[in-house]
Amino acid sequence: MNALIFALTIVAALLAGQTPALAARHAAIQHRQVMNHEQGFIVKKGIRDNYTVIFHVMRSPKGMRYSKNQYHLMVIVEKNNKAILGLHMISKVLHPDGTTEKKVMMHMGEWYMALYNLSHDQGRHWITVQFDISGKKYSAGTYYPEMDFSRMAR
Repeated sequence: MNALIFALTIVAALLAGQTPALAARHAAIQHRQVMNHEQGFIVKKGIRDNYTVIFHVMRSPKGMRYSKNQYHLMVIVEKNNKAILGLHMISKVLHPDGTTEKKVMMHMGEWYMALYNLSHDQGRHWITVQFDISGKKYSAGTYYPEMDFSRMAR
């Protein structure tokens, strides 16, 4: 849905006489207003070959026809603080009740996204992603919510 809004924003801007670069910038600003990547659950995981995988989980935005139980799993892969684009990424969630869901993630700017219901079970969900870069397979995972070690008794 957000990809459709993003595309329609670019088309509308082009029809209004904006250059493609300006239209894309305008659409990216609108995307940032809808998808606030500054709040919510964010975890960075370093993996081999100096890649970093950033997991971001957030409730779906209100008013965009999503269920209140749906969450956006957003993932970005970086190397040397630059996003790696054009990946085929698959996500998998192991829910606390033992069931699993597997989805191909949609590409949105620098981020990859999939929708999951992470509210139906109490407990922690194990989230993993898999992708290939130059013929090498990579994977990373995290728990949602991640364990807060600062609260543990010493």
